[in-house]
Amino acid sequence: MQKLTSRQTKAFEFIRSHSDAHGYAPTLRELCEYMGYKAVGSAQDVIASLRKKGYIITPDKQTARSLALTDRSKQYLNVQLENQWDNSLLVPRLGSVPAGTPIEAIEDFSGAIRISSDMLPRWAANSPEKLFALQAKGASMIYAGILDGDWLIVSQQSDAPSGTIVVADAQGSSTVKRLMNDPEQGWYLKPENPAFNNLYAKDEAFTILGRVVALQRIMTDTLSSASPRR
Repeated sequence: MQKLTSRQTKAFEFIRSHSDAHGYAPTLRELCEYMGYKAVGSAQDVIASLRKKGYIITPDKQTARSLALTDRSKQYLNVQLENQWDNSLLVPRLGSVPAGTPIEAIEDFSGAIRISSDMLPRWAANSPEKLFALQAKGASMIYAGILDGDWLIVSQQSDAPSGTIVVADAQGSSTVKRLMNDPEQGWYLKPENPAFNNLYAKDEAFTILGRVVALQRIMTDTLSSASPRR
């Protein structure tokens, strides 16, 4: 099999996971949304490159819904997944955290999520006992690429550098925002959506629960009910 670029790999994995979960491939618009494309032509181009390299076929009509993985790509994928899971971690899932107006987070253990350690910064991968996963709810962080339903991999810590995305507790309620520091206003939590307001520590005290170190947009078939590693 010809090697895929990072962009082609991302598209291929989305087509595969969507097909596994729903029984059919995503539409061009769904692929555009996932890849961050503004034009349908960009999705058509990446599909054409995957077809040319022998990873997908269109057995019926020439539409995105009729895309299917080739037998060779399935064999290749199995090898890649085996190698990937050799370098993987099980991170406990602890419910959800709002990407919107702070509300009480659900802090119950609900299984685990398997991720590749290659997704993580080295310092986070070296301390897997500090990692936990929360599912984002809401739309306040959409311009940071965090969509409703995404799983956030969080490193438990009480502080973080300005400009990083954190999970914070504001008077008993939890939320995910970008941590910022202003010379005049001081520390505050910034949403990545102009429809939401900043939360300033001088007006409402908050504490850092952890720093977001990775994001996993996955289907339920890749979740595990294994015990947490901490």
